[in-house]
Amino acid sequence: LKTIAWCTGGAQSMIEKAVDLGVDAYISGEISEPTVHIARETGVVYFSAGHHATERYGVKALGEHLASQFDIEFVFADIDNPV
Repeated sequence: LKTIAWCTGGAQSMIEKAVDLGVDAYISGEISEPTVHIARETGVVYFSAGHHATERYGVKALGEHLASQFDIEFVFADIDNPV
């Protein structure tokens, strides 16, 4: 793999945009049946890493950044999602 695109959360529907960009692989949080077929038909490798797992780090980083810039308190409550 030389080029990888990613979009966190439930962005499996963005796989066609990734295909249009000519990437080798696409990472997102969820997967649906159409995503499987698009990946197979186009040869793009698709990784479904979990909706919760792909979104929590970005949210935490954003909260920490905003807290440092605006002198506000930020608390990240990571509630496990077993899906």
